[in-house]
Amino acid sequence: MRKQERTRETLCHENIAYENMSYENKRRMIFARQKARQRREARMRVAFSILGVLIVFAMTIGAFSIKGKAQGEHGQKYKYYTSVQLEYGDTLWKVADQYMDSEYYNHVSYIEEVKSINHIHDEDDVKAGKMLIIPYYSTDFIAD
Repeated sequence: MRKQERTRETLCHENIAYENMSYENKRRMIFARQKARQRREARMRVAFSILGVLIVFAMTIGAFSIKGKAQGEHGQKYKYYTSVQLEYGDTLWKVADQYMDSEYYNHVSYIEEVKSINHIHDEDDVKAGKMLIIPYYSTDFIAD
């Protein structure tokens, strides 16, 4: 209770002092308060900007460290290419079943890559005897 009384007294004295001020002093005091508020707001904007950058940085580091751990568990995989001659009855789907690795999301993405590498625009281009370049992954490093 005592603290509230002091606060009320202080406000009363400030009001009396404010009323007795000249117009120029009142104007200066108002501008000083505005400048102080603007400085506080600017500091808050800078602090939130820095916080945002730190959060993005932490999330980026976290994402890369998770990926690094996943590669470390299974060993690093290297991408290679081999050529395969299609036999009677072979389809791109069967080739994908045989050579596709977990690096690919699904059969369709693997088949699309095979078609792109071999410039296949139509499924009818896949016939027995045709040579295809096939991508695959291996943990063994093969130096050329």
